[in-house]
Amino acid sequence: RGTAKIKSVLSGDTVVLLGRSSVPGTTKAPEVTFTFERVTAPRMASKANSNVDDPGAFSSREWLRNLCVGKTVTFETRKQGASAGDRVYGLLFMPDPTDNTKEWNLSVESVRRGFCTPKVLGGDKADDDTNGDSGSGDAVEDYEQLLHIAYKEAVAARVGVHSANPLVRKLMNAGDEFEAMSLVEKVKRICTNGTATCVIEYIFDGSRFRCIVTDPELESAGLLYGSFTLILAGVSCPRVGNPRLNPPTPSEPFADAAREFVELRLLQRELKVTLNGTDKSGVCLVGTVHHPRGSIGSEILKNGLGRISDWTIRLMSPGDVPPLRIAENAAKRANLGVFESYTPPTLSGASEFTGTVIEVLSGDTLMILPSGETYDDESKLKKVSLASIRAPRAGNDRTGKPDEPYATECKERLRVLTVGKVAKVNVDYEKEIPMGPNNTEKRQFG
Repeated sequence: RGTAKIKSVLSGDTVVLLGRSSVPGTTKAPEVTFTFERVTAPRMASKANSNVDDPGAFSSREWLRNLCVGKTVTFETRKQGASAGDRVYGLLFMPDPTDNTKEWNLSVESVRRGFCTPKVLGGDKADDDTNGDSGSGDAVEDYEQLLHIAYKEAVAARVGVHSANPLVRKLMNAGDEFEAMSLVEKVKRICTNGTATCVIEYIFDGSRFRCIVTDPELESAGLLYGSFTLILAGVSCPRVGNPRLNPPTPSEPFADAAREFVELRLLQRELKVTLNGTDKSGVCLVGTVHHPRGSIGSEILKNGLGRISDWTIRLMSPGDVPPLRIAENAAKRANLGVFESYTPPTLSGASEFTGTVIEVLSGDTLMILPSGETYDDESKLKKVSLASIRAPRAGNDRTGKPDEPYATECKERLRVLTVGKVAKVNVDYEKEIPMGPNNTEKRQFG
């Protein structure tokens, strides 16, 4: 008998228990697959059963997931399967949600609600004690008696798998049963605040998850229980290796740490997700996960467990980008995680100077004449862009490209604020900017 945290719920009768690491922060915490003894739950959808649940399977899993994922429970081991790897059979206990002085046996409570059924039904002996309090002195007999009483209650109440029409879920995969982009469009059009409710079913690595749509607003669109791979917008984490390949591929540095960090906070939680678009394949979706305690992307970057992903960050709303940049810069300064050997880039010129703003080129780029210089040639001017932000871009008459919304207003506002005034410039970094087919320009950002 001991205590452990429930990492995930595989079905209505099986969970994954997470123990404590022997050396926190350096060794992986032990995990064990734990199945309720002497009860069975309906089988969840998988490739083996054509992605269709047994009646009541999803409801059974969801009841147990909502009840205990991420919580600490007491376990009592009864036996270990001879051919089931690390699978252990036994009992799980947790405080009664309505009365902390009492303890719930989760397998008995699951049977009582019709989410599981006993593997062996007891005889009439259980009818002699409908409360199940007297006990026989034999733990196994007492347990079977409690299961029999709970089963009779469930059948009488016609709940769970004993109801007239238990839920039968058909799992749909993005790219096969539905187009990923259609989910993006319908979430924006149908769902409240443009966010869909999803369960994070599996964590591939720190920035890639498998999600199941559970938002009832999408049922009318035929997308309820749609399954898709979500790429976390703005963040790229190290890839986890695959030991099943031949030869096995190792994990990249900090990949396992990033995955564990995200699993602890997101795995099998039901959260709101904003979908921004898809990848080049059109199968994987790019989006943001909204956790009640903050941005998981910012936390990953702050702890040095990932880097900014340039291609996915372009799909995000501009207002959501600065916190990610700030978090990554903080990890770089502290040399955390993937930035443990990071050294700030060397600048070609001074990191700080003062000058007069001569011209505003756009809402985020200015031409500045350094103090002490005489403005007798354009080469004396320094082109500086504001760091970590992007103003709306002006159009191009030659190509017929129009201005982005508010491009003119943004440029005019910056002109009114700065032109002809002395400015102090702190240069954060330099970047090569493409200026044509075979030409680049080194520009300062600060």
